[in-house]
Amino acid sequence: MSLYKCPVCSMQLIKIDRTYKCQNKHSYDLSKKDYVNLILANQGHSLNEGDSKEMVESRRNFLQGGYYSLLRNKLVSIIQNLFNHYSDIVSFLDVACGEGYYTNFIHNSISLPFGISSYGVDISKNAIHYASSQKKIQKLNNISYSVGNMDYLPFLNNSFDVLLNCFAPINEKEFYRVLKNNSYFIRVLPGRYHLQELKEFLYSEVRLNEPKSDEISGFFLENSYQLDDTITIENEQIQNLFTMTPYYYKTSFEAKEKLKNLDSLTTKISFIIKVYKKI
Repeated sequence: MSLYKCPVCSMQLIKIDRTYKCQNKHSYDLSKKDYVNLILANQGHSLNEGDSKEMVESRRNFLQGGYYSLLRNKLVSIIQNLFNHYSDIVSFLDVACGEGYYTNFIHNSISLPFGISSYGVDISKNAIHYASSQKKIQKLNNISYSVGNMDYLPFLNNSFDVLLNCFAPINEKEFYRVLKNNSYFIRVLPGRYHLQELKEFLYSEVRLNEPKSDEISGFFLENSYQLDDTITIENEQIQNLFTMTPYYYKTSFEAKEKLKNLDSLTTKISFIIKVYKKI
């Protein structure tokens, strides 16, 4: 059963062949790469196209190097433990899923009694194009991708057992709306010293990542984890890491040129995982 709702009238979308349709005859075709665009022009997409093709490619190339594998492995372990004894299919939503690095891996790695049904949504068409392409290449079933705005999530009320949000802004009202009662919201944030040495190389003054408040309306914090490691990366991967971060847009030309000449970088990585339960 589709968990999508029509972005025009909010009625459930039913998949018929390669088209999603609602009872009011609004329809949305699947792309050749098997994703659907469920964002409307008046929902702000024209003002925010999300990650560029360059950012998506850089993040894809960096993550494929396995540098953040400890994070995705921990996410699998957390979700597995939450639903080990669940007596139904687990519905999983990755909001701001990017190029599907975590979405596809979690979907393919989870082993649950009744299986998992997964959805990934992002405002970037470039990211979703790649995520869905990888889904097809990996021959993953029961996973759906869509272009959508976090402020107007294209999903029915009370649809998901678990929602993941990695390194992105949140919309607590929309997250609350699409999650079932007693379901889980998993939030991933950078730790205080994440990429500390990269920032020290780029800037004369370095600001630490300030911790976010644990308080989120409609949820209570059930558990929290911190993952820390040190990685060493070579020149091409240094550029990929830099380009996929917000620092790329905040750094002077001179610092960018300096970074291009760096052969190797050893830097801390640090992740905070917060597991919330819907009240």
